[in-house]
Amino acid sequence: MPDLNGVVRVHYIFKALALVVVYVLAAKIGLTFATLSIGATIVWPSGGIALAAVLIGGKRYLPAVFVGALLAGVMVKAPLIFGLGAAIGNTLEVYLGYVLLERYGHFKSLKLNSIQDLLMVVVLGGFIPSIASTLLGPLSLFATGLIGSDLLTSVMWRWWRGDVLGTAFFTPLILLFMQHRPYFRDAARVLEALAIWFLAIVIGQMVFLDWLPIKLFDAPPNITWVLPIIIWAGLRTGRRNTALIQLLFMGQALASAYLKVGIFSDEFARYGLSNFWMFGMLLALSGMALAILATAQRHSAKIIAQNAWVFDVSHDGVVITDADNKMVSVNAAFTGITGYTLEEVSGKSPRILSSGRHNREFYAELWDTLNTTGYWSGDIWNRRKDGSVYLEQIAIHSITDLRGKVSSYLAIFSDITLKKAMQDAIAHQAQHDFLTNLPNRLLFCDRFSQQLAIAKRHHVKFALIYLDLDHFKPVNDNLGHAVGDDLLIAVANRLTALVREIDTVSRFGGDEFAILVSEVDAIDDVIILANKVLVALSQPFILNQHTIHVSASLGIALYPDHGFEMESMMRFADEAMYHAKRSGYNKYIIAGSY
Repeated sequence: MPDLNGVVRVHYIFKALALVVVYVLAAKIGLTFATLSIGATIVWPSGGIALAAVLIGGKRYLPAVFVGALLAGVMVKAPLIFGLGAAIGNTLEVYLGYVLLERYGHFKSLKLNSIQDLLMVVVLGGFIPSIASTLLGPLSLFATGLIGSDLLTSVMWRWWRGDVLGTAFFTPLILLFMQHRPYFRDAARVLEALAIWFLAIVIGQMVFLDWLPIKLFDAPPNITWVLPIIIWAGLRTGRRNTALIQLLFMGQALASAYLKVGIFSDEFARYGLSNFWMFGMLLALSGMALAILATAQRHSAKIIAQNAWVFDVSHDGVVITDADNKMVSVNAAFTGITGYTLEEVSGKSPRILSSGRHNREFYAELWDTLNTTGYWSGDIWNRRKDGSVYLEQIAIHSITDLRGKVSSYLAIFSDITLKKAMQDAIAHQAQHDFLTNLPNRLLFCDRFSQQLAIAKRHHVKFALIYLDLDHFKPVNDNLGHAVGDDLLIAVANRLTALVREIDTVSRFGGDEFAILVSEVDAIDDVIILANKVLVALSQPFILNQHTIHVSASLGIALYPDHGFEMESMMRFADEAMYHAKRSGYNKYIIAGSY
């Protein structure tokens, strides 16, 4: 297997060497514009390049920064003490900028998505850290005797401005180009960018290099000529293209000062490139700020368009009200669910949908929760335009402005009437016999447990009647299962008609039934019901022109006489029922009486 650590080290070495080379080349450009031969330049691109490299690659590239800065000191043929002082100062400046941006600028993404990011680079990466280099570099010059005390302040001032301009201009540019994003997505944007580049080159030549093939105006070209290009690029072509346009103008401006032509032709002699520094800072901040704002605006517009699309195509109903709870916007799903169009509900309260099934306390609690937490969700019965009632699952959000005051409400809901009906049907089927619709064994056990808990707590009695039909098998064999099923349904109906609402009749399967008799005073109460059951089931059943005669055998268990738990009472009742069947049918037997 390849040595991955070795590959990583080789890559790091190549990148570090590349940083050293780029640092020295950029230093060569910066030193070209030094007023003093020992290196107090008005623009120091190396500082901005080094800070970007460390922000991207980490502190491990600081040694490469130190080597590059030391070699830059060698280029000016100054004493070693100056070279070391300047190298330490430049490296310390980059390290401080890295620490400040990482710790206080929350600059982890390196994406320059906001004006705050740009200002953080300029202030935390340039203005403040440059003080370290400004102190060590000029003081090293002073220590070697290359400058006197009369020049120390001016050199420091110039040194600081050069470092700040280098960071403000070159660090954002490099950070932007390290992002893997497509440049242009359509031919129209490409053509627009080419047009901007053509005009930028032409206007830059006219303003900075005194190139005037045609005299258009009486006044000579000035700085303001470049502003429309910067604004156009910033607003239309994105951050990276704007950075390139800025670099083009910066290069032409440097050429103007170096060649002593154009607008900065006398900057060295008259102003020491002070005007150039102001232009460079304005160029670095204004163009990039416009590009960032325009990019953010385009991103926001894209998000708004996406949200609007989601709003329109969502299967959930969406309604937006103002602070007074008057509807101002609804989507197509709202109309599909409620039947109301935007024109019909605009300016009206959602109360027009009220079904009347909820009382005032329900809505008071809803609004109390919404005003307290800013959110409420639940199920509400509402009424459609055609008068039909439906159940909706709804979530309501209160939306606040910058001052925290509620400006609107957003409600998202779906019609769950069918879903609720299906859930209820499934729950009913899970707890009821599919044929007779009586509670099945599962629901019977639940109700038995509830009755058992009541009986234990209040010391009351209840009874269990276990019932099996007599002579049911011949009905199935002779008349068919369809008639047998009809007979079971008829038996269930007769049993249900005999009991109270608090009692439970259940079918356990086949021709077996059970009756839970709640709240009885004595066994006599159960015997009365048992006799009624025997009489009712011994009456003939007329089914599909068939007259059917059956009877039933009953077993009775009483709480607490025949057990304190369901298992024991069921066992006693079942045993009693079989004794009744063996002793001649159509009778009941009380558990323990045989």
